[in-house]
Amino acid sequence: MKDSKLYQVLSTLSQSSAESVQTGNGFSDIDKYLHTERPISEELMNRMIEIDNAGGGIILLVGSAGDGKSHLLSKIKDLVDWGDKAFYNDATASCSPNKTAIETLIAGLEDFSDVNIDTTSKKKVLAINLGKLNAFIDDPTVCTMYGKIINATAPLFDEDDSTPPINSDRIKVVEFSNKQLFEIDTQKSGVEAFNSKFLSTILEKIVKKHKDNPFYRAYEEDLMNNISLKSPIMINYRLLMIPEVRETIVRTIIEAIIRFKLAITPREFLDFIYSILISKTLLGYEEKSNFYEALLPTLLYTGGENAILEAVSKLDPMKHSSTQHDADLSILFTSNKIPNGFIPQLVSGYIVPQELLTRTNQFYSNNGRDVERTTKFLFRLKHLLSYHSESRVYLSFVDILKGIFGGDTKKMMDVYSLVTETIPRHYGSYYCKPNSIPLNIQGGKYKLFADLAMKPIQVQYFFSKDKPWEFYPRFILKWQIPNRQEEINLPMDYSLFSYLYDLREGKLAVTYENEKNIVFSHFLRELASKSDCSDSITIVRVGDTDMVLSQIFNSVQLQ
Repeated sequence: MKDSKLYQVLSTLSQSSAESVQTGNGFSDIDKYLHTERPISEELMNRMIEIDNAGGGIILLVGSAGDGKSHLLSKIKDLVDWGDKAFYNDATASCSPNKTAIETLIAGLEDFSDVNIDTTSKKKVLAINLGKLNAFIDDPTVCTMYGKIINATAPLFDEDDSTPPINSDRIKVVEFSNKQLFEIDTQKSGVEAFNSKFLSTILEKIVKKHKDNPFYRAYEEDLMNNISLKSPIMINYRLLMIPEVRETIVRTIIEAIIRFKLAITPREFLDFIYSILISKTLLGYEEKSNFYEALLPTLLYTGGENAILEAVSKLDPMKHSSTQHDADLSILFTSNKIPNGFIPQLVSGYIVPQELLTRTNQFYSNNGRDVERTTKFLFRLKHLLSYHSESRVYLSFVDILKGIFGGDTKKMMDVYSLVTETIPRHYGSYYCKPNSIPLNIQGGKYKLFADLAMKPIQVQYFFSKDKPWEFYPRFILKWQIPNRQEEINLPMDYSLFSYLYDLREGKLAVTYENEKNIVFSHFLRELASKSDCSDSITIVRVGDTDMVLSQIFNSVQLQ
């Protein structure tokens, strides 16, 4: 297998390859070919032009570890004449064993302190992780010397997602945290509304039939050198050429980002591509025992050391039961060849490699000895060729998020209703009366409720149709308490939505579970503290049907 040119060039994508190390000092040939512009590149260039026009200043490029800051600086350096000293690429390290990283930063940014920032002619781009920036602005020495930088970056640490950093003529903040790797098109329906130009472009570059593509050149060279078309590497590469396969990969990763808060770096994505095209079993590969295990449908869904692979493995269709799944598996398990019509008809016009289908049918005819492996493989292959999510919760959240970002008031009211319906269930009761709030004193048989008038108001979110990649995959629900002229907020992300969805579907949180969701527990405690429990309390007996036993008026004062 290692004689394959395609194997050699694909290996450069691996995290263990020399090309995986990004220092900010330049690109390899593979990096140059695969480099894909992200909107943040244009934003950084615009901020640099503004600093040039101001005569000097600093840009803070803020993000998480490994999110592509070094890669971005490598590209920018080739386009501007600021010089190497203008790029501070590692704000987590110290320049001396006698100095901390913060002390090194304080010294390195002296030209941009409060006393120098308005007159300096120096220019700098500081790439810094959000955690290190937080530690920097909390340092007492920094507070006295760099107040203007602190003021500019302070909104990054607020709960209010709609407040951007405060840019000035000489201090600019460019953040990765609100720049997603996927876009939302509020005009499309369902999962079609979510796509990633960045991830899709990289995959397309790898399989593009063009002489400038080193991967395709290697593939053609292997064909000329008579590398077998039954080789797992050749089959996997040809599978990746199918547009529907690439679409499934991208949409599956987007689902993992939203559901599991998966953070993806460009380098991890390249390593992920390597991991789904080249199996670890290749070293001692034997077709009879390793064929299915070395192919893309298996590699994609069965996990691995790569963080993306591990998250995607949770979406393995074999792990999700449904009537349709049971029917498909039953047909596959009792067949003696690939069932007619089981492989989806591809709209793109591409076809599944014939060598794969032929070898699979040969396994089927092997007296049933490989039927379990064959069934699992074909089941995953079908899903690879036609993406759909197995999670009703995810599909519902996608619909809600797209609707809210599109200004759909009905979707806003749907999620407000979800919260209202599930408030009592958090404490183990089906009792549901408008404006009833469970108190913190809850027993096994009896639940106590007080009244609190709550009026839903406009949902708060950060999204712009002009920049559909710039958003947070969450929103903030807000209620007004008319008698108090106060507001109560509840940040809603997928994790909380999933919990409330399950409650609405009939699940009751038992005592030891309900404190697991800290955000919702805190929200309910805040509601209870503002309720009218001094005027009346409703006592409910918990059972198959919750029963209101009595109401106590003006007689109980709860602290």
